[in-house]
Amino acid sequence: MINEKIQNVLSRLEKDIDYETNHLDEIPSEERLNCISKNIGMFYNILLKSINAKNILEIGMSAGYSGLWFADAVMSNKQPNGQIITIDREKFKIDNAIRNFEEAGVNSLIKIREGEARKILHEIKDEFSKNYFDFIFIDADKESYIEYFDLCLPLVRKGGIIAADNILFPERFNQIMADYLSHIRSKSNVQSVSIPIDNGEEITIKISE
Repeated sequence: MINEKIQNVLSRLEKDIDYETNHLDEIPSEERLNCISKNIGMFYNILLKSINAKNILEIGMSAGYSGLWFADAVMSNKQPNGQIITIDREKFKIDNAIRNFEEAGVNSLIKIREGEARKILHEIKDEFSKNYFDFIFIDADKESYIEYFDLCLPLVRKGGIIAADNILFPERFNQIMADYLSHIRSKSNVQSVSIPIDNGEEITIKISE
């Protein structure tokens, strides 16, 4: 069961996401939510519960839809002092997410870091120990996925997961994603698989240091 307050906000956002999907040409690019789908949200919610996730890092917050699915999992896991750090640089999305997190009652669990992901990831590497995060989600500028992955790999614990969105769609990113897959699958300390849910997810587990 999903926390009731979180579910109420998710349901409201899903209506906005459906409208955006059906009226994409009418919405300026800077005002689009670009959220994951409900199916993907449910998938990660179950995955995070299965690994008993406590500490999560998200690169690309949007309006906080994915973060709400993550928050429900951390709350369900009853992990003391669990936290979600989420990064975005667009004020429109940050303001939207703050309202959604407050309405869902998870604003104390989720810490928003505003700015360029690359810079903030370097700051996080200095702030947190290696192997700190149980789960890291990459859903930002596709051209930087490889760099983000390399910055994140030392931060995720053995047995932890780095996931990436948009592996299959939109098709304009296919070559970039092919390069990303080639890069991560060349590493001997991870195991990775593509999951063909909606836009496609890459699930990469760290099996050794």
